[in-house]
Amino acid sequence: MMHDTNHTSGPATGDDLESLAGRVDHAIEALAGLDEPAREKAMAVREAIEAFHRLGLTTIVKRLKEDPRGKEILFELVDDPGVRALLAMHGIIRSAPPSEPEPPLELVQIQLPGAEGGWHPGPRADEVTSEKPFAFEAGGEKIIVVNARGRLRAFRNACGHIGLPLDRGIIDDAEGTITCPWHAYRFDADSGACLSAPDCRLEPFPLRVVGEVVEVKV
Repeated sequence: MMHDTNHTSGPATGDDLESLAGRVDHAIEALAGLDEPAREKAMAVREAIEAFHRLGLTTIVKRLKEDPRGKEILFELVDDPGVRALLAMHGIIRSAPPSEPEPPLELVQIQLPGAEGGWHPGPRADEVTSEKPFAFEAGGEKIIVVNARGRLRAFRNACGHIGLPLDRGIIDDAEGTITCPWHAYRFDADSGACLSAPDCRLEPFPLRVVGEVVEVKV
């Protein structure tokens, strides 16, 4: 079977940060065209890969932060746009919006997956409506549960933009999005990916429903 290698559409294929971000956005947009079972499988693969990457990144950051020179190197590394975007994508750093003065870099406190924590009860599943996020605290974490398109997802109650609370965010059930009430950044309510900027996203928590109660692992 012969394949056409002359592509006439799609994102640029360069290795610069803008091209790579465009390729990621293009791939995410393509998922919307899949049927629901295929989309769920694709999202499961994506989430597993991201969790794998986050485990390695958090280990690196944790070790660097434990040594004074390592922390200095870490702050030097985040001056690189690619490194900065990667760490922001996984919720390890938070950045100010371009229109605001850049504050000192904030390294979010990291808890390595699997090191501690467990499943914590949250709201009843029928309490989480598509009208607004349901906010609660569990295991020392501030969490929101979002109901969009009939699916429940749990995220840290912090916008991936600059970390402001999202519990007053606006849910668009038809579009499957949540919009931050502070700077109107839009996020995919299923994956947490930012639809307004490629370098920020929501930090997810594993979620399950046991009986009628939503449980979140932190």
